[in-house]
Amino acid sequence: VLAFAVGIALADVVRVHAKDKSLFHWRQLSVLCEALVLFVVCFFPQSMNLAANSLTSLACGIQVESFRKIHGNGIATTMCIGNLRSGTQNKESAFKGMLYYGIILMFIIGAIIGNAFVKLLAEKAILICAAVLFMAFIMMFVDKEKALEQ
Repeated sequence: VLAFAVGIALADVVRVHAKDKSLFHWRQLSVLCEALVLFVVCFFPQSMNLAANSLTSLACGIQVESFRKIHGNGIATTMCIGNLRSGTQNKESAFKGMLYYGIILMFIIGAIIGNAFVKLLAEKAILICAAVLFMAFIMMFVDKEKALEQ
């Protein structure tokens, strides 16, 4: 829990200090930091599970703080319960409800794929998470609005 809180604080520090001062958007730095943390964790021996879990919690805290909204809607990127509540209670529009259920569906698909990789790679499966985060970091260089203008 403490590592999760530190991750939240770290993301906030990055947001404040990197805003308009960096080559990267602050969320890119957050995603890159998450990827690096998870990459490092995969090399921890089983005897260091507490440290590995703590660092993974730190990465989750960074994720939760950095990606709090999609299309102006509050979301949870590392858990489903809040999204399930928001999707079920949403009476404003079908689009918003489907947005939340879509996020939950992606979470389920990720869990299934993650389980398959755990069976295949054991504790090294976290490398897949690091790779996906690194791909997200690269994809964040694409400015969709500028690309549509061209």
